Amino acid sequence: MLFSTRRRAAVGVLASLGLLATAGCSDADATDQPQPPKTGGTLHVIVSAKPAHLDPQRIATATDANVSRLLSRTLTTFKSEPGAAASEIVGDLATDAGRPSEGNKVWDFQLKEDLRWEDGTPITCEDVKYGVERSFSSIFSVAQPYAKTYLAGTENYAGPFVGGNNEGKGLASVQCVDKRNIKFRLSQPVGDFGYTVAMSVFAPVPVKQDTKNDYDRKPFSNGPYKLQENTDQQLVFVRNQYWDRKTDSVRKAYPEKIVIEANADLPTVTSNLIQSEGEFADSIDLDKNVAPNFVQQVVNDPALSARAVQGSYGGIRYLAINSKRIPDLDCRRALVYAFDKRKFRAAAGGSVFGDYANTMIAPQLKAHKDFDLYDSANNVEGKPDVAIKLMEEQRNSGKPCATTLTLSIPEQKDIRRLATTMVETYQQIGIQLKVNGIDPETYFDVIGNPANQNDLLWAGWIPDWANGSAVIAPLFDGRLIPAKTNATNNQNYSLLNDPEINDAITAALEESVPERQYRLWGELDEKIQQQAVTIPIIYMKALRMAGTNVRGGFIHPQFGQPDLCALGLA
Repeated sequence: MLFSTRRRAAVGVLASLGLLATAGCSDADATDQPQPPKTGGTLHVIVSAKPAHLDPQRIATATDANVSRLLSRTLTTFKSEPGAAASEIVGDLATDAGRPSEGNKVWDFQLKEDLRWEDGTPITCEDVKYGVERSFSSIFSVAQPYAKTYLAGTENYAGPFVGGNNEGKGLASVQCVDKRNIKFRLSQPVGDFGYTVAMSVFAPVPVKQDTKNDYDRKPFSNGPYKLQENTDQQLVFVRNQYWDRKTDSVRKAYPEKIVIEANADLPTVTSNLIQSEGEFADSIDLDKNVAPNFVQQVVNDPALSARAVQGSYGGIRYLAINSKRIPDLDCRRALVYAFDKRKFRAAAGGSVFGDYANTMIAPQLKAHKDFDLYDSANNVEGKPDVAIKLMEEQRNSGKPCATTLTLSIPEQKDIRRLATTMVETYQQIGIQLKVNGIDPETYFDVIGNPANQNDLLWAGWIPDWANGSAVIAPLFDGRLIPAKTNATNNQNYSLLNDPEINDAITAALEESVPERQYRLWGELDEKIQQQAVTIPIIYMKALRMAGTNVRGGFIHPQFGQPDLCALGLA
């Protein structure tokens, strides 16, 4: 996920999760065990930019997915508990994690009883079916590829909306056996499909409430909260009276109200949370780490460190190299060799924010394979001499590498500062880097258009579950690159479309023995790195500041953020 992306019964669980500090100790009681959250109050949540999407079928980033769980339930979901348990799924709308048959090509789920929408009407199988089907419509982009990838008979399907190519028709591969039982027929065996339906693209939507494009601003809720207010900088959530705690073992729903507000001024936000005065005592920074100039203060002060929510997870920060705009392998290899990871990490705040990365599959995942094709571990400042030599060879062969490239980033102060380190790095090998700052709210939609004109793209990925299937397939399967003009739902930012790799992805997905599947994903990771279409920079860690009154914080591996479902106030 993006952001998008983020746990496995059939194919394993996270090998480790190195956290877990609980947010919420005051200066006076920093050495005592924090009290658990209490019901009530208003939790204030600070984000760098307002979530781009609330429509469950449009969810792309980790922040959007985290917020979405307040409103939208899915057939299964991840536990809201610290430690390895967070990588396990349980039935959410469904009674269990699914019942496979026919060699994992058919999956059945039964809805729980007494599930209600925010107006009190029952949630039915038809709502789930319609939610999945609407994700195929060209009316809006869909970020998560799983429904299109896994369901049978979707090749020419364009959604259920009347007036579209299918004139209101449904998908035969999504069958309502009755009001509470739903059956999915897959195009290939998928041993971890129970994890797949935890993705928001499989969330139900009631057809009578579907306002199509406008649904993104105010989706109909079946979670513990409903949307009361949606302004340019703020979202306000209040309780959904028809949500029943007896049907939901995951969401704690402690606060009476949750206010999510955008503020990209990271140093000011960190300072306010450290001082913890007024509403900042009831606030937490959801998606941004502590500002670099405050890191040592937070780490070395026991009282501050005790209320910082921190830990590692399976996320990767990387640069995607647009293989269509930079088609020559050695020109891409030069960019990989030249990258200075030490300078980048130092500007981010140091080792507390991540370990140096050589692969796209992080070490926390069992599919991780330990390799280092570009000798990066021993040369974290890069090997500019090797890069220069590769560029000279290209120039001498009559195929010179471009010396002016465009880097896309979300236009935020902290990311702009990190981009400056890249500009300085590539100047050393004679490349001028032009930084293209894009509105953070639309950033992933913009770079999700395969026709974008950026050479290097700032990206990060949190696996939707803890296996290579949630890293390699969505990021590098060339068959998922949209063909239509002005698409915004591509996540293969490198535009890699290698038939051999595509076939190997299919083979790995079909492998039912976990250890064999892990090995296949690790081997694919290495093959893709040989193509030099990404620059893995750091395996991400989180250090999020919280006010003195916030309780229940831990880093959830699905989001790489404090889990909103667990947070509350003292």
